[in-house]
Amino acid sequence: MKAWQWLAPKTLGLVDLPRPVPQKHEALIRVEAVGVCGSDIHYFLDGAIGENRLTSPVVLGHEYAGIVEEVGADGDQALVGRRVAVEPGIPCRRCEWCVKGRYNLCTSLFFPGGPGSDGAVCEYIAVDHEFCFPVPDSISAGTAAMVEPAAVAVHTAALAKIRPGDTAAVFGLGVIGLLTARMLQICGVARVFCVDVLPYRVAAAERYGLNEVFCSQPGSLKEGGASALDWIREKTEGRCCDVTFDCTNSAEGMGLACGAARRGGRAVLTGISGNEMDPLPVSIARRRELCLQWCRRFVHNYPVTIEYILSGALDVDSLITHVFSFEEAQQAFALTSAYGDEVLKASIEW
Repeated sequence: MKAWQWLAPKTLGLVDLPRPVPQKHEALIRVEAVGVCGSDIHYFLDGAIGENRLTSPVVLGHEYAGIVEEVGADGDQALVGRRVAVEPGIPCRRCEWCVKGRYNLCTSLFFPGGPGSDGAVCEYIAVDHEFCFPVPDSISAGTAAMVEPAAVAVHTAALAKIRPGDTAAVFGLGVIGLLTARMLQICGVARVFCVDVLPYRVAAAERYGLNEVFCSQPGSLKEGGASALDWIREKTEGRCCDVTFDCTNSAEGMGLACGAARRGGRAVLTGISGNEMDPLPVSIARRRELCLQWCRRFVHNYPVTIEYILSGALDVDSLITHVFSFEEAQQAFALTSAYGDEVLKASIEW
């Protein structure tokens, strides 16, 4: 089968790999669509996310959907022929965290598109059948692949323990940030303040129905990011927000989320800077007695996420701004990494 491998920073190569044979508990997926994620871009550009480093060629991609062509002996035969959104992280089901239901923290989690684990920018992939979620025929492959980032937003909102009438601030208006902001509206947040450093993303947020938006200067809360904090303090009459969210890909995101949180507030940290160590304003966090909550992808969120999408409550289609053919995968990664042509989500489809 054909597959695109990461070979070196900013370089993918089209190669031939053996077509996978599904094990008895697996489904064989003919991949139809893969979304390019921010974490994919860290690998694409730098070959690393924190301590996880690519040391050999690997197929990237973990936001994907496709058609089940066959299943193993213990698989669900009803999946054959169905389009499925695939939850990419496959846990061991045996460790302490799996047994407690927090399988996203599994000590032996298989996650595609990283060191030693081929991803989905290929023609076929075999995956545990229990992590294949059928979608109606009315849902396109590109939309089905968007269930993955949408599930991150659903989990992010759940971690925030939203109370009706809360105020919130979202830093970073990429796909995860926009979906998170929309989820906050669904959950009853009274006001959502949205911040990004890219004017085109701020404009996209307004089109997405987010009406309190701000284009900040880049930098930390002591640098250009101070302009965003000043804006939020003005909007909240100095109180700041009940709950804040770092959905950026920068080292400054955590600090900005802390700086925008009120005394006794919460900050949910979903963004991935790609660094092993990032600065944290401990003085602010301590003196305000903030509750900091990191987000690790999703857990048990796929079914409800699909329902949000089917009902129209969570719009993912408008966030797919660019569609590339399988042969154009390199261009999809390059465009996304350069923030070119006002890209939000690039979808590779075939």
